[in-house]
Amino acid sequence: MDPDRVADMSAAQLLASIRGGQLREQDVLDALRNPYCTVEVAEAIASSPELLAAHTVRELLSSFRGLPFARAMDLIATLPWTSLLAVAQNPKSPPTVRRHAEKKLVLTLSRMSLGEKVALARRVHRVLLRPLVESGDGQVLEALLDNQRLTENDVVLILNTVVAPPEFYGQLARHRRWGQAYGVRLALVRCRHVPLPVALSVLVQLRSGDLAAVASRPDVPEPVRSAAAALKEKEDKGLRRVIECLPHDSRGAAARCDS
Repeated sequence: MDPDRVADMSAAQLLASIRGGQLREQDVLDALRNPYCTVEVAEAIASSPELLAAHTVRELLSSFRGLPFARAMDLIATLPWTSLLAVAQNPKSPPTVRRHAEKKLVLTLSRMSLGEKVALARRVHRVLLRPLVESGDGQVLEALLDNQRLTENDVVLILNTVVAPPEFYGQLARHRRWGQAYGVRLALVRCRHVPLPVALSVLVQLRSGDLAAVASRPDVPEPVRSAAAALKEKEDKGLRRVIECLPHDSRGAAARCDS
């Protein structure tokens, strides 16, 4: 059927086409996006096993406003993780449906392959960040670093709540976005799980006041405290350049540092 025709149909025409079995998968998707599509039309689609064979139809249908909650829950139970994420991130999804999709996605995590978790980490929104962080898998954590929804506070949370593989900390320190974030640098130095070479490479980029604070923190590993104290002493004697870093802008862009 011509997509333009489906887009122009009235509610009565849509209903007749669905009941007459005249619509293909793409036609059904276009029908659900039609502004004249009613709950009655959506219910007719939901009552047809043939039309529900495609997960793309079930995905779009579960987000349809006005569809009975029980019907939406039945549909969500059949969705793959990619569709669950789409429902959870669809602004048109009713809030209760969106939350249910998020919960179902969290429950699905234990059955997902590593590759699927990595793909999810790059796309997931903030509500679902913590379950992925708590997995502690290095590849998943590295993928999270490239998620555009991630904030500096989220990266600091990773450092403060999980013990990541040693190589993750080096990746973070060299990351094109987060390696330049001053709050992340400071958190790296304070994190007791960071390998010493990584901590020392970041330590030399800290401000004078933060060097003094790091040197006096009992929760920081002793070699890092000693190195911070030595750098502070050199700076006080004028033997080390003072590093003043401008704060990041609201987009998390790299700060410019003046020595």
